[in-house]
Amino acid sequence: MGEIAEYFRREKYINRRLSLLVLGGTILLVPLTVAAGHGRVSARTLEATIVAYIAFVAFAVILIVRRAHARFPKSNLPDNSPLDDATRGKLRRRIWLLQFFLAVYALGLLNTLVHIRSSAWLVTAIGAAINLLIQIVLIKAIRRLKRKLNPAGATTAAVGTASRSE
Repeated sequence: MGEIAEYFRREKYINRRLSLLVLGGTILLVPLTVAAGHGRVSARTLEATIVAYIAFVAFAVILIVRRAHARFPKSNLPDNSPLDDATRGKLRRRIWLLQFFLAVYALGLLNTLVHIRSSAWLVTAIGAAINLLIQIVLIKAIRRLKRKLNPAGATTAAVGTASRSE
Protein backbone atom coordinates (compact mmCIF):
# COMPACT_ATOMS: atom_id res chain seq x y z
CA MET A 1 0.00 0.00 0.00
CA GLY A 2 1.25 3.49 -0.77
CA GLU A 3 2.62 5.93 1.74
CA ILE A 4 -0.30 8.33 1.34
CA ALA A 5 -2.90 5.63 1.87
CA GLU A 6 -1.05 4.52 5.01
CA TYR A 7 -1.00 8.14 6.18
CA PHE A 8 -4.78 8.43 5.85
CA ARG A 9 -5.37 5.07 7.58
CA ARG A 10 -3.11 6.07 10.47
CA GLU A 11 -4.80 9.44 10.74
CA LYS A 12 -8.28 7.89 10.74
CA TYR A 13 -7.21 5.51 13.53
CA ILE A 14 -5.84 8.37 15.63
CA ASN A 15 -8.79 10.71 14.99
CA ARG A 16 -11.38 8.15 16.05
CA ARG A 17 -9.66 7.50 19.34
CA LEU A 18 -9.05 11.19 20.05
CA SER A 19 -12.72 11.88 19.31
CA LEU A 20 -13.65 9.31 21.95
CA LEU A 21 -11.38 11.09 24.44
CA VAL A 22 -13.08 14.42 23.69
CA LEU A 23 -16.52 12.86 24.01
CA GLY A 24 -15.58 11.22 27.31
CA GLY A 25 -14.18 14.49 28.64
CA THR A 26 -17.32 16.34 27.63
CA ILE A 27 -19.56 13.76 29.29
CA LEU A 28 -17.47 13.93 32.47
CA LEU A 29 -16.46 17.58 32.78
CA VAL A 30 -19.53 19.53 31.57
CA PRO A 31 -21.96 18.14 34.20
CA LEU A 32 -19.28 18.43 36.87
CA THR A 33 -18.62 22.07 35.93
CA VAL A 34 -22.34 22.86 35.98
CA ALA A 35 -22.66 21.17 39.38
CA ALA A 36 -19.70 23.21 40.66
CA GLY A 37 -21.36 26.36 39.34
CA HIS A 38 -24.52 25.54 41.31
CA GLY A 39 -22.50 24.79 44.45
CA ARG A 40 -23.20 21.04 44.57
CA VAL A 41 -19.53 20.17 43.98
CA SER A 42 -16.58 21.98 45.55
CA ALA A 43 -14.11 23.89 43.44
CA ARG A 44 -11.27 21.69 44.70
CA THR A 45 -13.05 18.58 43.46
CA LEU A 46 -13.50 20.20 40.05
CA GLU A 47 -9.82 21.20 39.95
CA ALA A 48 -8.67 17.72 40.95
CA THR A 49 -10.92 16.13 38.33
CA ILE A 50 -9.60 18.44 35.61
CA VAL A 51 -5.97 17.74 36.56
CA ALA A 52 -6.64 13.99 36.63
CA TYR A 53 -8.38 14.14 33.26
CA ILE A 54 -5.50 16.11 31.71
CA ALA A 55 -3.02 13.53 33.00
CA PHE A 56 -5.21 10.72 31.64
CA VAL A 57 -5.49 12.42 28.23
CA ALA A 58 -1.72 12.96 28.03
CA PHE A 59 -1.10 9.29 28.78
CA ALA A 60 -3.85 8.19 26.35
CA VAL A 61 -2.53 10.37 23.51
CA ILE A 62 0.96 8.90 23.88
CA LEU A 63 -0.51 5.41 23.92
CA ILE A 64 -2.74 6.07 20.88
CA VAL A 65 0.09 7.51 18.80
CA ARG A 66 2.44 4.65 19.69
CA ARG A 67 -0.16 2.05 18.81
CA ALA A 68 -0.97 3.82 15.56
CA HIS A 69 2.67 3.81 14.51
CA ALA A 70 3.03 0.16 15.52
CA ARG A 71 -0.15 -0.86 13.70
CA PHE A 72 0.55 1.21 10.58
CA PRO A 73 4.33 1.40 10.21
CA LYS A 74 5.71 3.93 7.79
CA SER A 75 6.77 2.34 4.54
CA ASN A 76 10.48 2.41 3.73
CA LEU A 77 9.77 2.30 0.02
CA PRO A 78 9.27 5.65 -1.73
CA ASP A 79 5.75 6.19 -3.01
CA ASN A 80 6.23 7.34 -6.60
CA SER A 81 2.82 6.21 -7.79
CA PRO A 82 0.61 8.93 -9.26
CA LEU A 83 -2.22 10.15 -7.06
CA ASP A 84 -5.82 9.63 -8.04
CA ASP A 85 -8.26 12.54 -8.01
CA ALA A 86 -9.87 11.56 -4.70
CA THR A 87 -6.53 11.45 -2.89
CA ARG A 88 -5.47 14.75 -4.45
CA GLY A 89 -8.74 16.25 -3.25
CA LYS A 90 -8.16 14.94 0.28
CA LEU A 91 -4.65 16.39 0.32
CA ARG A 92 -5.87 19.76 -0.98
CA ARG A 93 -8.63 19.91 1.65
CA ARG A 94 -6.15 19.00 4.36
CA ILE A 95 -3.72 21.68 3.18
CA TRP A 96 -6.52 24.25 3.09
CA LEU A 97 -7.65 23.30 6.62
CA LEU A 98 -4.10 23.54 7.98
CA GLN A 99 -3.64 26.93 6.28
CA PHE A 100 -6.90 28.11 7.87
CA PHE A 101 -5.69 27.06 11.33
CA LEU A 102 -2.33 28.70 10.65
CA ALA A 103 -4.16 31.97 9.92
CA VAL A 104 -6.23 31.61 13.11
CA TYR A 105 -3.09 31.06 15.19
CA ALA A 106 -1.39 34.01 13.49
CA LEU A 107 -4.33 36.23 14.44
CA GLY A 108 -4.11 34.86 17.98
CA LEU A 109 -0.42 35.75 18.08
CA LEU A 110 -1.16 39.28 16.89
CA ASN A 111 -3.82 39.58 19.59
CA THR A 112 -1.27 38.37 22.15
CA LEU A 113 1.26 40.96 21.02
CA VAL A 114 -1.33 43.74 21.22
CA HIS A 115 -2.32 42.82 24.78
CA ILE A 116 1.13 41.91 26.11
CA ARG A 117 1.53 45.16 28.05
CA SER A 118 -1.85 44.95 29.79
CA SER A 119 -1.50 41.40 31.11
CA ALA A 120 0.95 39.28 33.05
CA TRP A 121 4.02 39.18 30.83
CA LEU A 122 5.22 35.69 31.81
CA VAL A 123 1.91 33.99 31.09
CA THR A 124 1.53 35.95 27.86
CA ALA A 125 5.08 35.09 26.76
CA ILE A 126 4.48 31.39 27.44
CA GLY A 127 1.23 31.54 25.45
CA ALA A 128 3.02 33.29 22.57
CA ALA A 129 5.80 30.68 22.60
CA ILE A 130 3.28 27.84 22.48
CA ASN A 131 1.45 29.63 19.67
CA LEU A 132 4.70 29.93 17.69
CA LEU A 133 5.49 26.24 18.22
CA ILE A 134 2.04 25.26 16.96
CA GLN A 135 2.53 27.50 13.91
CA ILE A 136 5.90 25.88 13.17
CA VAL A 137 4.32 22.42 13.34
CA LEU A 138 1.49 23.55 11.03
CA ILE A 139 3.96 25.00 8.51
CA LYS A 140 5.96 21.75 8.50
CA ALA A 141 2.78 19.72 7.99
CA ILE A 142 1.67 21.97 5.12
CA ARG A 143 5.06 21.64 3.43
CA ARG A 144 5.05 17.85 3.84
CA LEU A 145 1.57 17.55 2.36
CA LYS A 146 2.46 19.84 -0.54
CA ARG A 147 5.47 17.63 -1.30
CA LYS A 148 3.18 14.60 -1.32
CA LEU A 149 0.71 16.42 -3.54
CA ASN A 150 3.35 17.37 -6.09
CA PRO A 151 6.12 14.74 -5.99
CA ALA A 152 7.32 15.58 -9.51
CA GLY A 153 7.96 19.22 -8.59
CA ALA A 154 9.75 18.21 -5.39
CA THR A 155 11.94 15.77 -7.31
CA THR A 156 12.96 18.33 -9.94
CA ALA A 157 13.63 20.92 -7.24
CA ALA A 158 15.85 18.46 -5.36
CA VAL A 159 17.70 17.57 -8.56
CA GLY A 160 18.18 21.26 -9.38
CA THR A 161 19.52 21.94 -5.91
CA ALA A 162 21.88 18.96 -6.09
CA SER A 163 23.24 20.03 -9.49
CA ARG A 164 23.89 23.58 -8.25
CA SER A 165 25.87 22.31 -5.26
CA GLU A 166 28.25 20.28 -7.46
